[in-house]
Amino acid sequence: MENERTVRERPVGQDTTERDGRPAILLSPHLLIVAADGTWTSRPLPMNGSLTIGRSREADIWLTERAVSRQHARLETTRAGELRLIDLGSANGTRVGETVVRNSVVTVRSGEPIVIGRTVLVANVPAGTEHDAPSISQPGLVMGVLNKLIAKTAPTLVNVLLLGETGVGKGVIAEQIHRLSRRANAQLMQLNCAGFSATLLESELFGHERGAFTNATEAKPGLLEAAAGGTVFLDEVGEMPLEVQAKLLLAIETRVIRRLGATRARPIDVRFICATHRDLETEIRRGGFRADFYYRINGVTITIPPLRKRRDEIDGLITRFADDAARSWGLDRVPTFTDDALQVLRHYPWPGNIRELRHVVERAVLFSERGHVTARVLADGGLQAEALAAAEGADTGRGAERDRVVAALEACGGNQSQAARKLGIARNTLIARMRKYGLQRPRARGDST
Repeated sequence: MENERTVRERPVGQDTTERDGRPAILLSPHLLIVAADGTWTSRPLPMNGSLTIGRSREADIWLTERAVSRQHARLETTRAGELRLIDLGSANGTRVGETVVRNSVVTVRSGEPIVIGRTVLVANVPAGTEHDAPSISQPGLVMGVLNKLIAKTAPTLVNVLLLGETGVGKGVIAEQIHRLSRRANAQLMQLNCAGFSATLLESELFGHERGAFTNATEAKPGLLEAAAGGTVFLDEVGEMPLEVQAKLLLAIETRVIRRLGATRARPIDVRFICATHRDLETEIRRGGFRADFYYRINGVTITIPPLRKRRDEIDGLITRFADDAARSWGLDRVPTFTDDALQVLRHYPWPGNIRELRHVVERAVLFSERGHVTARVLADGGLQAEALAAAEGADTGRGAERDRVVAALEACGGNQSQAARKLGIARNTLIARMRKYGLQRPRARGDST
């Protein structure tokens, strides 16, 4: 079955120049990030050029959602660096920030969300020049777009599905959405769906009357009643039994529930946030999850990247977790993490994500020596062997990559375009790696600048 939304990558642009006898696309500093069905795709935009967005297979960004017109919109960049969106007479319009655009043109500010159907596109302009397009794998930029999506989604009543590996902080994001919502003054109530039988989970959600089942000695309201006016966060929703999914789907659609053993229906007023580490579309195909329930809870999908793809956040998280741990342990001051300890923590792969980092920092603070956390303290917690191996592997990989870049430049007499082709990478990627390793950019005969 064809995915509901697909982003097809292909070179785009109208403004080209000749480089070494071949046409080359000039890229602007604009970086477009497309959030579609839980998938992040990013690409540089052409300088003084355009790309089309639509359901047609000929579109530069191909979205297969039915709400998208065949030729829905066009993004244009100008020589002055301005970004404009032109709605091409789409059936449902295009939202730019808070403005709905129909068959007209609007200027797009950096970081302003463009919403087409249920797909969100955001253009950012990182620091740099027109010839030094940024790397598209910037964790801080991805998290910035994620935060913008959260801020836009939170005030609405749309149901949210959070996806991500175990320990990435789905509960934290759920709390953030609730805190920014119009329901912030009411309760956020959480239930982990894993480990419950169908009957017990149904009782937790809908409540029960006295005598509804063995040991039901008194009536009890369920979570959906208790959270009236607030938000319900269902963690590990992928573990929910099929029969409970069916009953919860009916409750979401009708906004009424019936306690176990009851004959009277009760209205509910809650917003749903669900989370899972499972691939629910795969579960649907194998019969382990209901497609209709999936589409009902999946008003907006937010995918949280694993910590290994957000390494720029590690230092800040260490500081926060260390502060919390020192206060919890009653320490007079927060221990300092030495450079060797930070090096280990920055390069560890963190299979347990933020949850694992928190536990490691808490143990390190507890066993710190004379106000310092060293690599040896981390080793006492059992972390160092795997972490140091990862750090050493990263250093080795960086050294080997630098050597390849230097060798290619020498073989091509400093010609960056030829060296990039020799390495099988884009010229902008080569320039970014040269900056990364402190290599000067030599001028060679026939080389473009």
